[in-house]
Amino acid sequence: MKEAVSLKDIAKICQVSVSTVSKALNNRSDISHAKKEEIQRVAKELNYVPNYMASTLKSKRTRVIGVLLSEGTGTNLLHEHFARILNSFKDTVEERGYVIMFLNASPSPNRLSYTEQCKYMTFDGILILCADYQLDEVQELLQSDLPIAMIDHAVPKHINIASNNFGDMTRLMQLIYDRGHRRIAYVHGQNNEVTRARFDAYRKFMLEHRLPVPKEYLYTCPYRDNERASALTKAVLALPQRPTCILYPDDQTAVGGLNSLQEAGLRVPQDISIAGYDGLAVINIVRPRITTIHQDTVSMGIQAGNKLISRIEFPETEPGTVTVTVDGMVEPGASVAMINPRYN
Repeated sequence: MKEAVSLKDIAKICQVSVSTVSKALNNRSDISHAKKEEIQRVAKELNYVPNYMASTLKSKRTRVIGVLLSEGTGTNLLHEHFARILNSFKDTVEERGYVIMFLNASPSPNRLSYTEQCKYMTFDGILILCADYQLDEVQELLQSDLPIAMIDHAVPKHINIASNNFGDMTRLMQLIYDRGHRRIAYVHGQNNEVTRARFDAYRKFMLEHRLPVPKEYLYTCPYRDNERASALTKAVLALPQRPTCILYPDDQTAVGGLNSLQEAGLRVPQDISIAGYDGLAVINIVRPRITTIHQDTVSMGIQAGNKLISRIEFPETEPGTVTVTVDGMVEPGASVAMINPRYN
């Protein structure tokens, strides 16, 4: 195998010191433009590759960020919402010279705990994209000294990049109300931080507008569970007084509800209206196009990447708890009809 090119090799060819070569390759300003160009050209011709281990030892950082994505099912990588955030996060940290590596979240009894993996791999920081925060090993990770950023979950001393679930849900409710709807059912997600914020917004809006919230209009459905959403849609249709609009926890379950309604011979939105959440690509395929909240996943990934790297490189600059709230946008779609509130 051919021996790797070193800084000393480049220095010898260019007749400069090793430190001058280092300055040129790091684009320092305290070196002439002509000499910098010459050194960079020679380095490129020789296919010079920086010594990763040497730079790691010097900076005391590995420039590797761990990513935890686990909720027990192992399917979240396939979900568009998380994939968009992760892709944006990956682009952001790579532009700043970092790479990402997934933590092993398999159910194997032989795997190391999350904290043990972080120590073994010497990660500079962690992004928790999705996890069961009640697990002991997740709690152990949160109590470590590692810089950690989380998506839609607030923990003291760490970074939380949160969708504006309360504000976005309020805006969605306002659109539905403005279109004349007063009997609004909510098939909401299972109990977690995201669900609580959205449910609080729904309940507050209904109370402020003096709208009834019968218990028959409230159902719990796991996120992205089409089968459960379909069954609950049928339960709503069996009510003596149907709602005029049904809210679903996400766009995927909204599509499941749409299918059930159409199978029952109902037209959306002429006979009944529906709305989803997330802004997934699927809403551009189904008809009618589903009214939803488009979450700004690109901004969430960028904020997570930049805030986490700032915490890694400048830990004293912004210590303690940091929360960044990212607004979504109402996508009016075509699944919420304009009706006369007098007959609602």
